[in-house]
Amino acid sequence: MPFQNYLIDAVNEVIAWDIPDEALAEAVNAQACLMAKINPDEMTLIDSN
Repeated sequence: MPFQNYLIDAVNEVIAWDIPDEALAEAVNAQACLMAKINPDEMTLIDSN
């Protein structure tokens, strides 16, 4: 299953964690990678700044 298919499930899981808003994107990315059995170190986030 593609990585993108895990994003909604990852968001739903991570949103319940008590972490700062600034860390949400990275946490969702890492969680989706784990769910997709992808090494999170091989993925990069797009910086919107």
